[in-house]
Amino acid sequence: MNEVNTNNQLNSTISRPKNPGNQEFSYLLNAFSEAAVVLDLKTLFVYQSNPAFIQLTAYSQIELASMSIMDILPDFSMDFFSSGEPLTANLSRRKRNQLPVIVQGTPLNSELSWGLLTIIPEAKHAENQGAWQSDLFLGFTDLATIREEPSLEKSLLRGFEITRLITRARKICMYKADSQQPRLIRIAFDKQSEVFPEILPSSDLVQLSTQITWFPGKKVVSELQRAALVSNLSYISTIPLGQKNALFGLLVVGDQDASPPDRLENIMMVLSSHLTAALQHYILIDNLRKEVQHQKLTADIRGTIFEHSQEGILFISNDLQIIEINPAAEWILQYAAWEVKNHPVANVIIGPDRMMTVLESCLQGIPTHNMGNVSVHRRNGQSFPAHVQVLPVMKDKEVMGIVMFIRDISEHEQIRLRSQQLEQRALLGEFTAIFAHEVRNPINNISTGLQLISARLPEEDVNVDVLNRMLGDCTRLDHLMESILAFSKPQELRLEKIHIDQFLQRILDRWRPRLARVNVQPFFSAAQNIPQINGDPRALEQVFTNLISNAIDAMSQTGGTLAVHVNPDHSLPNRPQVEIQVSDNGPGIPDEIRERMFEPFVTTKSHGTGLGLAITKRIVTAHQGNITVKSFPGGTIFHVYLPACNGE
Repeated sequence: MNEVNTNNQLNSTISRPKNPGNQEFSYLLNAFSEAAVVLDLKTLFVYQSNPAFIQLTAYSQIELASMSIMDILPDFSMDFFSSGEPLTANLSRRKRNQLPVIVQGTPLNSELSWGLLTIIPEAKHAENQGAWQSDLFLGFTDLATIREEPSLEKSLLRGFEITRLITRARKICMYKADSQQPRLIRIAFDKQSEVFPEILPSSDLVQLSTQITWFPGKKVVSELQRAALVSNLSYISTIPLGQKNALFGLLVVGDQDASPPDRLENIMMVLSSHLTAALQHYILIDNLRKEVQHQKLTADIRGTIFEHSQEGILFISNDLQIIEINPAAEWILQYAAWEVKNHPVANVIIGPDRMMTVLESCLQGIPTHNMGNVSVHRRNGQSFPAHVQVLPVMKDKEVMGIVMFIRDISEHEQIRLRSQQLEQRALLGEFTAIFAHEVRNPINNISTGLQLISARLPEEDVNVDVLNRMLGDCTRLDHLMESILAFSKPQELRLEKIHIDQFLQRILDRWRPRLARVNVQPFFSAAQNIPQINGDPRALEQVFTNLISNAIDAMSQTGGTLAVHVNPDHSLPNRPQVEIQVSDNGPGIPDEIRERMFEPFVTTKSHGTGLGLAITKRIVTAHQGNITVKSFPGGTIFHVYLPACNGE
């Protein structure tokens, strides 16, 4: 390393006192490890020298004070100061042979009244210069590879090692801008660098926005230079990191004993360039890594939506061929994904004629958010109502493909039709209730009139049988009107706790005489510890009376067994129930009737209204229960489920 400083360096970094004193020059000279001397350029006498100069020349301080520089350096010339180039000369020494040396001169003020000479033996200079150039070559070669390190931390550590190698400075650190506050934070890689402040104000980055080398005696313009002064550093050199209008850090090198190397400004610029590139490289990699992670997350989310969406999704190319379909589309269209891949969409989506027009518009970048409810055909030819959306996939205003969404709205259509049917039935029920209420009075009048006529006729009159049949018809019509009114009347329950097993036992006991008349044997069983239920006794009595009556009617011709079983039920999680089975061994219920068993006016009896089971269903549902039926040739079983009281 060349330990001699250039004129330009010292001119730009050393303060030049107008009225120097011994202490100021002593402080300056002691900053140099090589031989150095201050000259009075008016007289060319040695004004002050450092210990290294005394040792090199073998003259004492007193002897040197009375000597001219020409006595020590016969080749010295004032032109040497203006040229800025090093001087190769012979150094005269006390009682020793002359020594070839390299001399570097720097004026200490603008009047050229004071000058500084640094002197290094030529052999040592050559040795140091060769070693330093070798280190410089190796360092610059390694700088090109710091971006190959696996992480930013290792890259910076390698950069610090190279910086120390080529600058031979022992105090090295870097500052980076804080993303949260306007300040700089120190990155120190060893204890020696802790002489620099841990935090710098952002104003330091403004003050040090160019490469600056500071020496003791020079004006302090930043917190960093103030810290160097306090720590007795012989110099510090700083250079910003980043681009001209986007600085994000600061590189700092310095030393406590050694002087800065030759061409330090150029070296710092090279270091700044490589470290800036490394930082930007790893920041870019980190941003790319985050972007890749974000893209992966986005792709995973899209994949999850694609795989699990209940809407059919089709990706279509610009030539209107299917690229991919999701599982929902497979289920809706009844095609496997591999069967339709790379097939024309027109061969798979069989729908209205305007479907192709919509797709062609989409290729022009025109989306169709709602085609309305259209009819689309499945693979087997079955059509179904669907809601279809066709959207272009755009990038830089260019259509890259098409996404088609298909939602099977068959269920919604069924619900709509069912709701419409229920509304119609509700309206019909309302009119029926009004009709039944209005018809009952004429029926009662007719029945009363027939009774009066029958009372005035003798028993042997041939018209008595006709009148009796008419009275029976009036009674049946009145019963039908009562059933209609009961069915249309809103259910108002008065709930209380009921021991359902005891409740059913009492109902069955009241029916025993009638059961005996039609040769039906009752059978009742109940499990232990049947929980209570909340129910309306009158409404529930109507339910089980109706079921028992239907069972008796089914067995009235042949007789049989009426069985009632009561058991706890736990088929629903966290909802204990009581199951009541009412079964008979009658002929069973035809399939076409069983499917509509609980609908109004559905009956297998010639004298029935068809409202009994419909009313039964309403009452059970009002109790938050359920009723089902199983029937087969030779028997029918009704299952009634009622929730247990208080979750017991």
